[in-house]
Amino acid sequence: MKNVIFLIVLLLIFSCKKEENKKNDKEREDFDWIILNDKNKIPEQIKDFFVASEKSELEIANPDEEFNITDVVLKPNLPFRQLRLLEKKNQIWRMVYVQGGIGKSYQFYEFKIQGDTISEIKKGYSFENIETNDSLDYYIKKGNLKLKKVKFSYNWID
Repeated sequence: MKNVIFLIVLLLIFSCKKEENKKNDKEREDFDWIILNDKNKIPEQIKDFFVASEKSELEIANPDEEFNITDVVLKPNLPFRQLRLLEKKNQIWRMVYVQGGIGKSYQFYEFKIQGDTISEIKKGYSFENIETNDSLDYYIKKGNLKLKKVKFSYNWID
């Protein structure tokens, strides 16, 4: 009889421990950003947003690839953007890229993606070096990267 009670107590302890671990994993998911940093992992919804807002494809180099960083175009086939940070947490996606041309700047976008819908778009820019999520959060809190909501209108095509 003592063995049966002991076994039941052990089962209860382990099942409670398992539930606690599941809860901790879920909480960790809510706080951790998944860093992707590859242009091929940019969701179609974000690519479509750039096509609609800029009337052209999103041409961007990966972090380790060459791009036209100045307004002097030495290699016309290279893009004027270089991806620096692409990350997601739940439905929120963040993207930072270096914009070449006259003066180098860091462009920031934040999107909420639910299924095939993109919403709650925020945009900002900075001349500070934004390479990581920590530097991004630091410059937002410091006020060096001011965010504004992007209002976007479009026409339905039947």
